[in-house]
Amino acid sequence: MSDVIEMADGRRVGLAKFGAVDGYPVLALHGAPASRIMFDVTDGPAKKLGLTLYCPDRPGYGLTPKDDTPTLSARVDDLELIADALSLEKFAVLGVSGGGPYAVALAAKLGNRITGLGLVSPLGPVAEYEAAKKSGLIGDEHKKMSRGHRILFLDLPKLHGVLSVQAGLSARVFKAAPHLFARLFALSLSASDRKVLEQPHVQESLIAMTLEALRQDVAGGLADLAVFSKPWQVAFEAITAPAFVWQGTSDRIVPESVSVWLSGLIPNCRLVGLEDCGHFWVYDNVEEVLGALAGISTSASANAGVVD
Repeated sequence: MSDVIEMADGRRVGLAKFGAVDGYPVLALHGAPASRIMFDVTDGPAKKLGLTLYCPDRPGYGLTPKDDTPTLSARVDDLELIADALSLEKFAVLGVSGGGPYAVALAAKLGNRITGLGLVSPLGPVAEYEAAKKSGLIGDEHKKMSRGHRILFLDLPKLHGVLSVQAGLSARVFKAAPHLFARLFALSLSASDRKVLEQPHVQESLIAMTLEALRQDVAGGLADLAVFSKPWQVAFEAITAPAFVWQGTSDRIVPESVSVWLSGLIPNCRLVGLEDCGHFWVYDNVEEVLGALAGISTSASANAGVVD
């Protein structure tokens, strides 16, 4: 179910709601480029587990107007306002792919208000990772980012004009022939991801969420890349919620090494390494992710109640 909600400052945000009518709240943050309807596949499993997923569009995507000067900290402030508008006192956070940076930063900002943090194939702090690698602060156990990842996440965002033209062309091709575009896109992925994307319901979900993401053309994607290319400057030690990171070893979308490094920066975080799995593993394992998030969240809530 999609709606538009109004924050305390009068701005409006596109929001979808999936799962139980009045279940345990989860703020679910979509990837890039994507939109609130990315989480349509969670509806059945969330109902079964007694979870309610609140899924906002980030600025520039779907029904949420773009922001002119996007920063991670400003967007996290907005997520707090969204949680307040939804009357979410304590809640879990789920960040998928490009939603990862926002989920982590929100958990750091809100501390005990967050009861569980789930990160699926998350984009990690690429700028800080690259700097740490160059200065020798990260050892050989963490490999260098690929040239393609460095270009996409660090170099292209500095060339805004070039990136805008390239993204605009890709968006027009996608809108003209989404199924053909999806098939060609799959060819650039690992065998495990291609197998997932061959499923008709997965392909239709990806196409629908991307078409909605492009409602305002490429504004959302360009803004996300601008945020991703800069240091997060997050106080990881402020995260009190138990956390999970699920990361496939055959993921070609985000740099696996940075996701693994991110899991080590987050206190009380369990890394689930997915051998020979790709970026879209979650489509076949939604219930596993939501079940783990429900388990750590309800346990954290119960423990907090004892302490209080």
